[in-house]
Amino acid sequence: MLKGAAKTLKKFAPKLALCTYHLPDDPEVMEKLIKEANPAYNVVQKRKKLFASIPEGRKI
Repeated sequence: MLKGAAKTLKKFAPKLALCTYHLPDDPEVMEKLIKEANPAYNVVQKRKKLFASIPEGRKI
């Protein structure tokens, strides 16, 4: 889903809340895909969840 949404992440920078418990490397893989699409994202991982957003005024 994140690979297919790369243009949307870059252009619109939606806030994201994703579960990361399906595969052991989900947290690392998902964060990498998000940052590749839009490096301005702040990513926070908490208890099998990943939250990503861009501070106001930092959209690329």
